[in-house]
Amino acid sequence: MTVRLDALLTTLALAITVVGAAVGPHDWKVPDKDWAKGPVRWIMGDEEEKEYKKLKTDEERQAFARTFWEKRDPTPGTPDNEYALIFWQRVEGADRAYKDIIREGSVTDLGRVFILFGPPTAMRKDSRYTYWSYEPSEITGITESLEFSFAPIETGVLLRSPKTLETYVAAHPETRGIGWKLPQLVAEPAGEVAAAPVKVHVEDTSPESQRQIPILDAIAAKGSGPADVPFQVADEYYAAVDGTTLTVITIEVPHEAAHGSGSQALLAFGRLQAGGEAGKVMNLTGDLPFVPAPDSSVPSGSLTYQARRNLTPGVYTQTIVIEDKVVKGQMGSLVATITVPDYSAKTFAMSSLTLLASFGRQDADLGPDEGASGGLYSMGSFRLVPRAVPILVKSDILAFYYQVYNPAPEQTSGKPNLESTYSFFLKDATGWKPFRKPAVKPVSQVELFVIDLKDLLKPDQSLPVEFRMEAKVTDKVSGQSLTRELFFTVR
Repeated sequence: MTVRLDALLTTLALAITVVGAAVGPHDWKVPDKDWAKGPVRWIMGDEEEKEYKKLKTDEERQAFARTFWEKRDPTPGTPDNEYALIFWQRVEGADRAYKDIIREGSVTDLGRVFILFGPPTAMRKDSRYTYWSYEPSEITGITESLEFSFAPIETGVLLRSPKTLETYVAAHPETRGIGWKLPQLVAEPAGEVAAAPVKVHVEDTSPESQRQIPILDAIAAKGSGPADVPFQVADEYYAAVDGTTLTVITIEVPHEAAHGSGSQALLAFGRLQAGGEAGKVMNLTGDLPFVPAPDSSVPSGSLTYQARRNLTPGVYTQTIVIEDKVVKGQMGSLVATITVPDYSAKTFAMSSLTLLASFGRQDADLGPDEGASGGLYSMGSFRLVPRAVPILVKSDILAFYYQVYNPAPEQTSGKPNLESTYSFFLKDATGWKPFRKPAVKPVSQVELFVIDLKDLLKPDQSLPVEFRMEAKVTDKVSGQSLTRELFFTVR
């Protein structure tokens, strides 16, 4: 009898798996009868939950959802609800990183904590449990030290201290979006944005570095190398306090290149050589010269790695290698020329436009070149994970970041007066065509622009489609303007 029962349970489990695969993941953004069972339950108050359960029609549920999000909009009257955008971005990150045997990641205990509080300040493990800790900060909005512990169970992990979470959330409605405020930028001196600090490059001399350097020598000398592992690289540039340029190198690799083993299955290393073959060489080598981003923060289907260095402005040869640690001898390589801009002159200037996979607030005590990862994925008060592959899907958020340097101050206030115009162009068979009305808005010297793609695309938009976005920043005091372009595809 036991054997037959086990067989029956196995058959039922397989049937459930097959049906689940056929149906696909639930779209929790749609306010249907099960909406309150999805990730919104983590931010839904008791009275809201009771009210939602009484609704009978889709029209009633849609009206409820509109009011629900309006109560959580930090900028009512503007086109975007920034809290909702960040909430759904965290949901997508949780679904990727914390899925267990039976549930989507956003409805697991790990997903719940991640959605409410964002990435933890620190994580640790012992022989039994996983711990996430959060420290108080004006930037994150957390007002006291918190620690949550998770225990492994057969289907995933279980939050061991739900009372701690529930007590804090009950006393702090901003964790549920009620009274939530936009991320606060770092303080800006009049007339200039806080420039990135300097980090002196120290050459790694470990045995692992000595193993990697001959590989780079051979590929750089030839100008090309193996292409077994596909990847793309994005370089962004920001002003640094000593007149050098902070260069951020981000690598994006398809997830399947890691053979299902995650970021540890690949090793990224590289080199920057100034002024051609005779120029000074800066090796990015060692055990972990490029640090992987958390799985919950990267584009779906990708792995992301990053390194950053302060460089003297000029032309460099950049050599990057991705080594497969599972299949011996297999690697990908890239040799390219990059031009590092000069921000040392006190003239009106603008950083790169950085296309983002994810973003969030970070601890106020961490500077942009501090912390466990050497400041990686950090810029001022933001934690930023760039996209190296400019391909988005319709459900994504379009987000980008930039800085503006040395605008003229107004005589009366002593503060800059900046305005940005964002123009979108769509590519068709005849070239680039204007798409939608340009968006004009005042900006500070640090800009994080976010828009849900469903609000940018037309309802009947055919996909895939290529976009060019122009960001024109105008100093309304001096009359000077600067323009940067961003290209991306929506599939």
